[in-house]
Amino acid sequence: MIEFSRRGRQRLITRRSFLRHTAASLVIGSSTSLTRSRVYGRSQLQNLPPLEGELLVDDFARQSVAVDWGFHVRRLPVAVLRPKSVDDVAKMIAYANTHNKKIGMRGQGHSAYGQAQIENGIVIDSSTLNEVVPRDSNTLDAQPGALWGEVAKVAAMQKLTPPVMVDAMMLSVGGTLSVGGTGETTYRFGAQVDNVVELDVITGAGELLTCSAERNNELFHMTLAGLGQCGIIARARLRLAPSPQQVAVRTLMYDDMDNFLSDQARLTTVEGLGPLNGRITRGSDGRTQFVLTAGSFLSSTDESNRPPSWMTGLRHKSEGPSSVSSYWDYLNRRAASISAAKASKVPNPALVATVPDSSVRSFLTFMISSREAYNGIIFFEVSPKVTAHFTCPLLKMPASNLCYELRMQRRASNVPDHEAMLAANDALLPRLRAAGGKIYPPFAPVLSRDAWEDHYGPETWKRFVHAKEQFDPNNVLTPGPGIF
Repeated sequence: MIEFSRRGRQRLITRRSFLRHTAASLVIGSSTSLTRSRVYGRSQLQNLPPLEGELLVDDFARQSVAVDWGFHVRRLPVAVLRPKSVDDVAKMIAYANTHNKKIGMRGQGHSAYGQAQIENGIVIDSSTLNEVVPRDSNTLDAQPGALWGEVAKVAAMQKLTPPVMVDAMMLSVGGTLSVGGTGETTYRFGAQVDNVVELDVITGAGELLTCSAERNNELFHMTLAGLGQCGIIARARLRLAPSPQQVAVRTLMYDDMDNFLSDQARLTTVEGLGPLNGRITRGSDGRTQFVLTAGSFLSSTDESNRPPSWMTGLRHKSEGPSSVSSYWDYLNRRAASISAAKASKVPNPALVATVPDSSVRSFLTFMISSREAYNGIIFFEVSPKVTAHFTCPLLKMPASNLCYELRMQRRASNVPDHEAMLAANDALLPRLRAAGGKIYPPFAPVLSRDAWEDHYGPETWKRFVHAKEQFDPNNVLTPGPGIF
């Protein structure tokens, strides 16, 4: 029988007390107060533990979490837990252990291949665990269901920001930390998981543990970008940096791929550069163009009038209009388009992978020249990554000092189109492997067990397997990725 850690219970009580008394004006979000455990619908689950939150078993609640951003994998759970406390999560994990059920946490459902869905299992909706609390001048604490937009707003009150921000402020902290989390400053600061100081994690055995690089360090390293295999994040302490007031962005156009990639590589070493990204576009005439976007973080409006020094020596053919916006407007730049795409429920067969510098040119040349490979791509980002900044063992990077992340967003209009795009992604996997590339798991087809072992490599795979056996001995957590 699984028991909860006494140490974990005491730590949770202490943290609740802390949250009640800390800077109430700076806290965003709170869970709805419930006076008793409530079960909605006709439950197939027996002998449920007492819960402070809600356990939803009605058709509407279950159907609402049966799909994700990809809109092509459907898995219907038996129940959805809306926890009021971390204790609810621990109880439900313990219940899953003793009743042969799979379980997993769902943030905003932004994976594309059903990774957070569970057929006939229990889905935990993290949105009710959403508090964000400042800690000191360098960190804040966020619960897993807090959105990155909420984190940014709380940090901004202290003129701070997380060093790496995703481009969708409606994504959850627990969601992106479970997969990695990249943004337009990743070339300098690594992924979001590289900027986490401490975690509270509920293991697959139902134990709440605090972990960091110095304390329970293996659980820490196997949870960040661990796809929910060893534990569920209950709290993350995030590193912060000074926040700019404004962002000035330049748009540079290239006809030559090598100049485009080489300029991106050079900019990764330039001091004073802010965001850095690139994309491939196709005109109505079928002509391919490469677009580099780079910017400066500004502390005052006057700075935007001065040309940035980092543009010296770049080999672009032309320059588009520059823009200056508030830091918040920059962070929130894609909110409307992403929300509209999600609301449309149109299938999104996305594929994201990272390819070493030595093979990126040949891979992109193939993509551009192949009608089948490029099928349905509406947005193709190409951004440089410096491998040394990626420190988390489970966020795998190619064996190269410099790599390029390729974000291939496809949009289907009907079922045949969608199936063709999924087939195109499947066909690209062996080519990516031959190029020395690594997939970004939430936006890539689910791999076979042998392919996962190849993805992680023999040493990391052995370590991951051991951690799974240690922290989730009954294999109840997050079956969607198909790793174990």
